Amino acid sequence: MSAQPRTKPYLSLRYKILFPLIVLGILIFIASYFGARSYLRGTIYNIMEEDILSIRDYVSTCMDGDVLQALSSGDVQYNTSAGWPDGMTDPRYWEQQACLDAVYDYNPRAEIYTYYAIDETTLAYGLDQWATLFPDESYEFGAVIDAETNNVEDLWFGLVDTYIYPELEYDEEVDVYYYAAAAPLQNSRGEVIGGLSIFLDAGWAVENLQTLSTNLLVIFIAIFALITVLVLVITRKTTSELTALKDASMRVADGDYTPITLKPHKINDEVSTLAQLFNTMLEKVHTREETLQHEVEELKVQIDMEKRQKDVKEIVESEFFQDLKQRASEVRKQRSKKQ
Repeated sequence: MSAQPRTKPYLSLRYKILFPLIVLGILIFIASYFGARSYLRGTIYNIMEEDILSIRDYVSTCMDGDVLQALSSGDVQYNTSAGWPDGMTDPRYWEQQACLDAVYDYNPRAEIYTYYAIDETTLAYGLDQWATLFPDESYEFGAVIDAETNNVEDLWFGLVDTYIYPELEYDEEVDVYYYAAAAPLQNSRGEVIGGLSIFLDAGWAVENLQTLSTNLLVIFIAIFALITVLVLVITRKTTSELTALKDASMRVADGDYTPITLKPHKINDEVSTLAQLFNTMLEKVHTREETLQHEVEELKVQIDMEKRQKDVKEIVESEFFQDLKQRASEVRKQRSKKQ
């Protein structure tokens, strides 16, 4: 006994068209979303980098590298017993500090300080912008920079060339992200005498990037939903006409040759052409079936007549019929003699 073929699952052509488009749309959406987000991130970072470089250039211009070198070498008037920053009585410090204070007026989102190398492994704080703005929280001049709480390695890079931190710096205490850089400071002879650390408040950038990302996500989802609806609407007409063709085919299998009726098309397409050809095929098949039925009826009549003639011939040629025929002849002769 041969096994019957397994019934295949059914999926409407409408969804066969829709699913690949959805997958393609998702891939385009992902690529577009992350591409646009990366572009926006790069644009914002470029703006912050330009701000940092302009601050670096300004400080390099307004600060006297020779004076800063003298201060960092120990030639400084500083009364440690008076505490920081009250004990800093050296006017040269506060003259250079004015340069950092001016940066705050130019860009209040910037936090800067200078630093210098005590030896090949140790760095110390120099001038600190907060010594004027927030004295109690500022770095003490000459204090060793703690490697455990600061990116000392990045600061060492800043003594060689301008170094932009690869990632945003996050301050847990104030919950703020910073875009940071370190750059060398030189004396009048072009020698590197220390470095400038710049922290630019990137909170606005992070918030704007998140807002832009959210807006992009909403826009892309709306576009994706609109495209999905349009595909469903567009494929609905086509698939409905194909469904009509399928139903008509099932009627033909049951002997119903009623032509299908579709809405008129201003411009013909494959489906409308297929419907016209299907109706033409129905007409020809119907005519051919009627012709075959008529021929079959005629053939039945002819077969019946031939069978009847054959049966009569068999009866006439049978011995019984011949015997009856002879007896009938004798009866007719006897009647003739009596008369």
